[in-house]
Amino acid sequence: MRLPIEQISARYAVRPLAEADLPAILALCRGNPTYYEHMRLHPTLENLAESMTALPPGKGPEDKYFLGCFWEGRLLAVLDLIAAYPDLETAFLGWFILDKAHQGAGNGTALLAELLAFCKAHGFRYMRLGYIKGNPESERFWHRNRFAPTGVETGGGGYTVVVMQKKL
Repeated sequence: MRLPIEQISARYAVRPLAEADLPAILALCRGNPTYYEHMRLHPTLENLAESMTALPPGKGPEDKYFLGCFWEGRLLAVLDLIAAYPDLETAFLGWFILDKAHQGAGNGTALLAELLAFCKAHGFRYMRLGYIKGNPESERFWHRNRFAPTGVETGGGGYTVVVMQKKL
């Protein structure tokens, strides 16, 4: 059963992103250079298109929600939510990127709180994610929102991902 993602936020219009949204996603990503500096990668239409469909092992397209959060018709955030990963009780947040102009004012925390409440209401007990080790902005944001390291770190692509989790 698909999640009713349009109910994630009372503040933003939320909908699945499509290929036609790639230029807006690219603009949002280019406005967040710190994230990509730590990945040692530059956002392109091609790698963003790959991200729209990328899945962890054992998951299918029915489990993936590559979402845009819009305010007054403008893309303000991108979320990549994987349902029931790595287990049935956990929702995995693969991406959480907020327009740079809306950072630092509590908008990301407010949107995250709505997402966490939504996931809890739909039966998930945990939210899991990963951030790139050495990215102090991401690390501070996730700690401030009460995510804790699981002790798992994964490598690949020239960087290390620190896995964090929060009980809902």
